[in-house]
Amino acid sequence: MTAQAEAAREALAAIDEALSHRPKQTGHDFSAASRCLTALREHLIAEVRARSTPEARERLARLNAVISVIYGGQFPIGAVPWEKVQQARDALARLLGEMGADVDRADARS
Repeated sequence: MTAQAEAAREALAAIDEALSHRPKQTGHDFSAASRCLTALREHLIAEVRARSTPEARERLARLNAVISVIYGGQFPIGAVPWEKVQQARDALARLLGEMGADVDRADARS
């Protein structure tokens, strides 16, 4: 498993944990997700710099959107926007699936 996939999986697990409890105040789950998403973002930035394909740029843009929602959930002005957090979680899961497909294709060429 690549470092990218591991960071995404850890972020998903942390978001899932927060969604399962839906606390009134956010805690370590959002912090853990933010750290993992930031690590994943660093990998995607490196990918864009190495090979600036439309797909790589689009993945980075989608991840930036997920990060924005998670930060918004971590530091909400009012109630935590759980529906938006769920949507961000689902978007991250789709992104992870795409990254996994790319990893599988890269492994097949090796």
